[in-house]
Amino acid sequence: MKLALLCPDLVDAPHGGIPTVSRQILRQLERIAAERRVPLDFDVWALHDAHHDGRDVAREVGLKRAPQRFRSFGGSRLGMLAAAARERSNADLVFTTHIGLGPVARLLRPRHAPIVQFLHGVECWRPLPVRQRVGLWGSNLLISNSGFTLDRFHEWNPAFRGTPSRVCWLGLSRDRDSLTPVSDSLTPNPSPSRERGEGERGGDAPALSALIVGRIHPEERYKGHAELISIWPQVRRQCPGARLDIVGDGAARPDYEAQARRLGLLESGAVRFWGRIPDEELRALYQRTTVFAMPSRGEGFGLVYLEAMAAGVPCIGSLDDAAREVIVHGETGLSVRYGDQEGLARAILQLFTDAPLRDRLGRAARARVLASFTEDHFGARIWDALAELHPRAFREGAA
Repeated sequence: MKLALLCPDLVDAPHGGIPTVSRQILRQLERIAAERRVPLDFDVWALHDAHHDGRDVAREVGLKRAPQRFRSFGGSRLGMLAAAARERSNADLVFTTHIGLGPVARLLRPRHAPIVQFLHGVECWRPLPVRQRVGLWGSNLLISNSGFTLDRFHEWNPAFRGTPSRVCWLGLSRDRDSLTPVSDSLTPNPSPSRERGEGERGGDAPALSALIVGRIHPEERYKGHAELISIWPQVRRQCPGARLDIVGDGAARPDYEAQARRLGLLESGAVRFWGRIPDEELRALYQRTTVFAMPSRGEGFGLVYLEAMAAGVPCIGSLDDAAREVIVHGETGLSVRYGDQEGLARAILQLFTDAPLRDRLGRAARARVLASFTEDHFGARIWDALAELHPRAFREGAA
């Protein structure tokens, strides 16, 4: 069995959502193939990566064996298309982890090899351009990270309702190793924005805090940063020491900092902007926070919910995107309508003021991750979908 995997990035952007999924797919297919005695080789094509030796790729991704071939194109889509046009792969299956690579898959695949394409979210919640429609027409299976993503894709692109599809919920990536406890102290930093907050000095009880993690780009204003900052004065009136921690960076950050400054929240430390921080610090921050809140309307899945849940933190998400498939309202967290600022404030205050409730939700959240949302669970879902599509190639002991 040979699989050609086409991805935007694999090695050079390890923490983005799409490269994280690409890495998990490779690791998990290798793991399950070994367990089931299915001979499996990979060719990997990465659009944006620089050149890397196959052994380096294996080490960075966490593979036992190097891919048979690793092709990288430094961001040249035309170069990737030209390479696919010059050669015909001998793979049994071609798998793209972004629908923008569909045209490459159609050029590369052998005549009878199926094409599988992964749907992530916002990239497919619009009428697709001709190039991507052409790439999708040859697909034998669409795998979506959530039912929400698949439904939105079909709403905007009804012509593809007849293409076989499968929902494969994501799993908590081993790249972040978020199920392993870490020290309770963050890396020291002299910046005032990272000093310990009210109620954390001299052995006092930790301050109540909410955390949001995600890119802060103008095109991703739907994540809920502005809404959280807007309600924070109301939250502070009932919980005076409460703090909002914002992790992530992007071009929209100055706007949110200005919003917090106008409300008197920035200089007081009531809202702290951390920027991008190392994984170890992020894991520690998850474990120290009281609540994770990302009341978005545009999450195709939301791996950050799993990271918080793995740390035993109850989450607040939106009813208007895929968060509702991850967070079970009243069981592992709370859900609100996007834009309902009063409802958002009530949810945060409920968890801030009811310790038994948030402890119960936090324990259930971690249990839900362990039961359904590890990387191994994701791998099993992917394997089952591919084996159903191409049973001969994935048969145990297949040559």
